[in-house]
Amino acid sequence: MWHKALSSHQLEVWAAPESQDLLKLLAQKFQAQQPLPELIISDIGVRYGGGTSLLATELCKWCAEHVPHVRVLLVNPRQTQIKEVEKRWATRRGAIDLLPKISIDNLSYAFTIAAQVLGIEVKSESLQTVITNLKYQKTQLDRGAVHGKSIRQTATEELARKMAMIPLMVMASEPTTESNQHTLPSQKRQLALDATISELKLYDLQIDLEQVGAIARQLFQDNPLLPALVVQDQGNYVGMLSRRRFLECLSKPYAIELFTKRPLRVLYEQAQSEILQLHGNTSIVLASQLALSRLNDEIYEPIIVHLDGDIYSVLDIHDLLQAQSYIHELATKLLREQTQTTMFQTEKMASLGQIVAEVSHDIRNPVSAIYGNTESLLTYIEGVMQILRAYEKEYGTSAPAISETLEQVDWDFVRSDLPQVVRSIQSGSKYLRRLVDTLQSLSHMKDNAMPEPVDLIECVDSSLMILSSRIRNIQIVKNYINLPKINGYSDRLIQVFMNLIGNALDALIDLRSQPDLIRQRHQILHKEVDEIHSSGNLQTVSEITWQPLVMISATIAKIDDRNWVSIKIADNGMGIPHEIQDRIFDSFFTTKGNTKGTGLGLAICHQIITQQHNGKIVLRSPYLNDRGDVTIGTEFEVLLPTMAL
Repeated sequence: MWHKALSSHQLEVWAAPESQDLLKLLAQKFQAQQPLPELIISDIGVRYGGGTSLLATELCKWCAEHVPHVRVLLVNPRQTQIKEVEKRWATRRGAIDLLPKISIDNLSYAFTIAAQVLGIEVKSESLQTVITNLKYQKTQLDRGAVHGKSIRQTATEELARKMAMIPLMVMASEPTTESNQHTLPSQKRQLALDATISELKLYDLQIDLEQVGAIARQLFQDNPLLPALVVQDQGNYVGMLSRRRFLECLSKPYAIELFTKRPLRVLYEQAQSEILQLHGNTSIVLASQLALSRLNDEIYEPIIVHLDGDIYSVLDIHDLLQAQSYIHELATKLLREQTQTTMFQTEKMASLGQIVAEVSHDIRNPVSAIYGNTESLLTYIEGVMQILRAYEKEYGTSAPAISETLEQVDWDFVRSDLPQVVRSIQSGSKYLRRLVDTLQSLSHMKDNAMPEPVDLIECVDSSLMILSSRIRNIQIVKNYINLPKINGYSDRLIQVFMNLIGNALDALIDLRSQPDLIRQRHQILHKEVDEIHSSGNLQTVSEITWQPLVMISATIAKIDDRNWVSIKIADNGMGIPHEIQDRIFDSFFTTKGNTKGTGLGLAICHQIITQQHNGKIVLRSPYLNDRGDVTIGTEFEVLLPTMAL
């Protein structure tokens, strides 16, 4: 179509096949000082050098650097309509325009644009003749099978052309050009999830309203990637003049003569629009949301970034959306990694639970035998003692052999200590059997189990028993009352109390290893900073009498005219900072680091209490102790509804 339309106006037309290196050919003609074409019409989907780089981009760049008088007109044969952002993409690369797929219907419009660039008059009759002939040829096309390329080959080539279009579709990063643009050093590093717009590429070219419009035109020509100019009035910030608004004004009849020779103020009054101005510390995610919430006509306008003082810069919306895309990809990647870590941890805990179930089953049988036989053993010992007392009464112990034997075995001590030894064995086996039963209960959690009456005090004591190896030099204070049973799942409640008590133990152990934090806690609690330093000698940790303490209390609370069973687990550690307390029950949130915590313990506790038991779990840090005094530390209160009578 292009060839016939241009040839009808006696223009010399040369078509370069896709396999030929067009840039190399132009470079050879340029070096040989041979005449070059005035206009190059290029398909934006053609790849350069067999790679993914677009020939259109390289062609525009080469013409701008070597032969500015050669104009490039781009065509997108895969779209029937061109969006404003796509036209802008083309003009920013140096093309005069971007046209949609050329057809018989829009050939006249496309040829008119080419004629304006070439400076020729459109011959309507000649152009209409070409269009009529093209319509006639279209009606004579073979409607049978497509000859030549196979369907597979055609689809493959179309896929390759679409792959070459990816840089346009995702707004690929701009090429680096020498300009007066201001690029922040922080852009060299990778963006974080909470990165701000001040870390992106910003432009700070400024122009005063008293300067003539030709200066603005020259600045845009010298900086093809510049999205907008910062407008000032006698050194004071006024607003922004975007490239799009500027070109729209100049495209009007007689606009170049009217605006370029007059002060920019005249053009600026015509090109004013609503400006989105954000502070430099605005997050990229929030800035993207605000930018995309603008009206359709303003959505692709640049953004003014207010830095420190009176410094204002321009942020291209393309750079902002590209950064937002990177942050979204990064967040997805991190979430995927956290999910995988959770899956691995869940699988590991499931395997560990199976092992615990098997081992506890193997231990339980001999332990039960030991515990069951101790009662019989005590009965047998008492019977033996009766027989020995009867012999002693009947025959006495005056015989030399008997007296010597009794003295050797210390009979008086053995007779009094033997029952106590058996009772000690009985107590130890009872404790071990209870521990095994608790482990076995935890390892056999069932999602479809039915709730049953649960003794919360027994659940707390079972948790303490499992954690007994970690309770070293840490005082456990219990303050219980007789509690009614609640309807729930004992194994899951044991898991909750184990997690809460375990967190308290971890906090106290960590604090005990850091004397400076103990001293800081003492200063905050007693407000004696001046007294500590007044003597000139800093108090040692030993002088600050702090002992790790976990307090567990059980009571009945009345809330909203309803009775609740309350279990409080408190410690006297450093507490939880106020700024993170709202996130403490969020999944994957942890203050212990990736090597110690997964960030799921409290989230699971919250789910067990609120969803499975219709209860509440409350965090207080700091909290009030039993005497009503403010205590630095952390308190978790578990509230569970009592059983209806």
